[in-house]
Amino acid sequence: MKNKITIWTLSILTIFLLSFKIDETPLERLLKHLAKITANYPQEKAHLHLDKPYYAIGEDIWLKAYLVTAEKNEPSLLSNVLYVDLINSQNMLMKKVTLSVENGMAAGNINLIDSLTSGTYRIRAYTNYMRNYADDFYFEKFIKIGNILDPITATKIKEKKLDLSIKFFPEGGNLVAGIRNKVGVKAVTSDGLGANLSGYVLNRNKEKIAEFTTENMGMGVFALMPIAKENYTAYVLMTDGNLKSFNFPEIAESGYGLAINTVDENINVKISCSPDLVNGKEMFVVAQSNGVMYASFTSKIDNAVFTANIPKKSFPTGIVQFTLFNAESKPVSERLIFVNNNDALKIEVKNYTSAITTKKKMDLSLFVTDANNNSIDGNFSVSVTDAEKVLVNEDEEITIMSNLLLTADLKGFIEKPNYYFNLANQNRDKQLDNLLLTQGWRRFNWNDVNNQKEPEMTFRPEKSLEIAGKITSWGNRPLSNAKVIMFSNSSSYRFNLDTLSDIKGNFVFDKLAIPDTATFILHSKSSKNNPKINIIVNDRAPIIDHQYIGNSINMLPYLQSTKEMFFELNKFNKLDKGILLKPVIITGKRALKPLLNVPNSANRSAAADYVIKGDKLKYETNIYSVFTRVPGVMVVNNMIKQAAVRRSSMSITSQPPMLLIIDGVQINQRDFPGILQAMNPQDIAGIEVLTSLFNLSVYGSDGAWGIVYITTKTGGGPVTNVQTNLVKISSRGFTATKEFYSPDYDDPKTNQEMLDLRSTIYWKPNLNTDENGKATFNFFNASTRGTYRVTVEGMDTYGNIGRKVYTYQVKQNL
Repeated sequence: MKNKITIWTLSILTIFLLSFKIDETPLERLLKHLAKITANYPQEKAHLHLDKPYYAIGEDIWLKAYLVTAEKNEPSLLSNVLYVDLINSQNMLMKKVTLSVENGMAAGNINLIDSLTSGTYRIRAYTNYMRNYADDFYFEKFIKIGNILDPITATKIKEKKLDLSIKFFPEGGNLVAGIRNKVGVKAVTSDGLGANLSGYVLNRNKEKIAEFTTENMGMGVFALMPIAKENYTAYVLMTDGNLKSFNFPEIAESGYGLAINTVDENINVKISCSPDLVNGKEMFVVAQSNGVMYASFTSKIDNAVFTANIPKKSFPTGIVQFTLFNAESKPVSERLIFVNNNDALKIEVKNYTSAITTKKKMDLSLFVTDANNNSIDGNFSVSVTDAEKVLVNEDEEITIMSNLLLTADLKGFIEKPNYYFNLANQNRDKQLDNLLLTQGWRRFNWNDVNNQKEPEMTFRPEKSLEIAGKITSWGNRPLSNAKVIMFSNSSSYRFNLDTLSDIKGNFVFDKLAIPDTATFILHSKSSKNNPKINIIVNDRAPIIDHQYIGNSINMLPYLQSTKEMFFELNKFNKLDKGILLKPVIITGKRALKPLLNVPNSANRSAAADYVIKGDKLKYETNIYSVFTRVPGVMVVNNMIKQAAVRRSSMSITSQPPMLLIIDGVQINQRDFPGILQAMNPQDIAGIEVLTSLFNLSVYGSDGAWGIVYITTKTGGGPVTNVQTNLVKISSRGFTATKEFYSPDYDDPKTNQEMLDLRSTIYWKPNLNTDENGKATFNFFNASTRGTYRVTVEGMDTYGNIGRKVYTYQVKQNL
């Protein structure tokens, strides 16, 4: 084979991209579009460091968020808003947190209120911009939440028969006759977990031509030289002693092979092809990571085998995708590998405490360097837990290393993701290569690049809090130049803003500084005052069903210790009374509450002089015409006013309008005249009118001129995709977070008698090392002796990441 090899580096790529070429080669055209996509459409990744892996109802989940760009894992400057959701096993959103991101970092907490039930939950984190891509790349972690009020007894795990599935993955994608190939094998039971087993492959003559073993989490690899027109079958010896057969990939008579091996400090690339493809045409290989091309070469196919060596240091640490393209620029073979340059941050934890005992102060320090022992000033999060209460399997943890370098770039479930980064596992590199042989889905799609396709971007990066959506007319047609008003006249927070929709009907209110408790109204009307328009408000990302896969967790010791902690706090009146619910025996008669006139009405007293139910509105075409039939009420200049009783000598024209309350939000009609004009009566659940002094007396001056309650059919909470031009919005501000409480036992005011039975001893989401790579922190141990676990995660501004687990022993303070 006449070899024409060119190893492109980033600098060379930049030169040819900037230079003028009349006739671009297929490789140049491909790489030019790749560079364009990566530069114009960067992607983000999120990671959450939690204080521990499971919780009890009544506790807080303490979290630190790291938001990075996928290209280099550097702190992202794209988005300043991060959404964190707590989702139950029925795919219902139970808690939501909105965090402000600064320099790629955010911190907060999720309070596990007592209305939650025991079970498996998942926490997901994403930005609005990440919604442009598949939700598989959101951060997601399953956690177990228990309740101390549930019977704390050992539960028997029922043994069930699990079906077995085995799949085979030829290296490069295909088994080609006459080309020796590595074949990855993955055995998975019906519970989603890997199965370790042995088997063999027979040809049509029942001759054994290969044996295989899945030695780690159901994955293994073996070599095979396939023969043309041969049929192979795989057999596995099952636990019951029976043999079970499995399908084996078909053998292609013509095709390419791509084999990648790491040899010392080089990556060896071997390209093979069947004899019919040795035609002198040019092919090329591209090696990229997260959309950045790090190496490529071209060669004419005049031999059946070709090899090339590329220095491993040419690539960053992480997943690298090698793709072989034929002369028509079609990808014909592909291989994922993991490059580990061992360049993670070195984090050292030192203890300066002389006597490590219960309820005594711990003085610890961090010293952080890079792979070349240079001091690093970075940002880190620290969690300290009682390791004998919070049992942790380090291999099953989702860490900053396993997430940002591996799972955030792959689709599908990865069992024990931190196994591949746990230095205690000697075969981790080999097993990681087996994983990438069998884990076919990834973040990057060559077909889109090859077809010169650009991503469709629906969601822009949020630099601040935004309320965005779309205005449409009937038939869901985008409506441009429609005026959108956002306002709140509630006593706790008052504002009003307006904007116009663009040519696609989109509108945005940005640079908002609204509290999470604020409730407000969006109202829209077209330039022609057409009432037949709709507001569709962008809400949080939809919830996709992701079932938990993993081993069961024994929470009994943890729940028992948490129960003891709650009772100790309660004994000294330190327990949040919302946590521990004591049974109440009702001996008297139940006091019946008056029924609401309208479901979900904000008029909780049910006092009203006139009520219009929703069934009476379904034939109305205009909301104002409804009020022409209400006694004591009239419509003047598109405002509803009280007419039956005059309380002053002013004319009806100058008289103040009635107070309008829509889904609990007070609206001054003078500020927004005609607001009801475009409301669809069919969207209203009911109207309550208060005019008498008896019913208005409890409202004071606010209701002096009468009150109108309007409850929409979606008035029970936040609204999205509602077919109306009036929408109620709530809980869209930044979530208020609290500071982790750590007792000071050197302070004489601190209760020394109460037992300190905390499981999370210390949590600090933002610990910054100085220019010398140093930082100090301190806290007090709890009352329990034994092993304590310090977990540190973090990064610097250049995308270097690190994790450290440090343990120490606490003795009883005599």
